[in-house]
Amino acid sequence: MLKKLAVVVAVSGLVAVPGLAQAQSSTITFNGEVVATTCDPAVTGGNYTVTLDQVAQSKLSAAAGQYGALSVPFSIQVLNCPVGVTKVGAVLNSSTYDATTGNLIDPTTYGTDAVQIQVMDGASSGKQVVVGAATPVSYATVSSGAATIPMAAYYYVKNTAGVKVGPIKTTAVYALRTQ
Repeated sequence: MLKKLAVVVAVSGLVAVPGLAQAQSSTITFNGEVVATTCDPAVTGGNYTVTLDQVAQSKLSAAAGQYGALSVPFSIQVLNCPVGVTKVGAVLNSSTYDATTGNLIDPTTYGTDAVQIQVMDGASSGKQVVVGAATPVSYATVSSGAATIPMAAYYYVKNTAGVKVGPIKTTAVYALRTQ
């Protein structure tokens, strides 16, 4: 894998060489942090399934934006947080999300055009958990090495004309951020 990456980088560099004499020099800085340990998901494997209630097509076709009549609260529970960690939050990432809205999409049924799944912070009313954001919307307090990060899932209608009958399924991965 690294060998392939090195070849791609080398070839990319050769292609870019003619423009170097004319290009302005700029810097890219990458930051990271290695910690001794972090919190563990309380669920085996860390996987959750959130099932939203069925909703009538006519209800979604009449509602642009967040469909607040149906929401499903859920929580990410963590254990074994290291001593000294007082807060923990979660960020979401997915290969299937709408970068414009920050919502999860079902590329098979809807693409980015109609019904999406919006995740909201469960501790703070009105704050969206934007998929792809690097920083958690809020942090839960760690007590005795454990915490519960509350969230809620909503249907979100981007385009009322595109609402159709059928399942909606999407996934996200979460990463924990500690303070």
